[in-house]
Amino acid sequence: MPKYRRYNWPHLLSEFEKSELTQVEFCKQHNVNPKYFSIKLSERKKAQAKQAFATVVVQPHKEPTQPQPLDKLIIEIGQCKRNLACVEKPK
Repeated sequence: MPKYRRYNWPHLLSEFEKSELTQVEFCKQHNVNPKYFSIKLSERKKAQAKQAFATVVVQPHKEPTQPQPLDKLIIEIGQCKRNLACVEKPK
């Protein structure tokens, strides 16, 4: 009958990334199945890749009738709102 162990996977994967060991060496030292470890590591990398970027759509609020000077830029994403001042570079 196989033994089932519970691992703190986030901690274990962080320790692996800090170490300079190969996956096989690390798994031997920590008594972890290398195939299962590889699956957990790839799942973590996929999850991190999904969180790395967000799609942003930029649209003007209204169409100006006359050209307006751009003195500030407002970026809103969800509940986050950033006001940025636009400064002209000296010529």
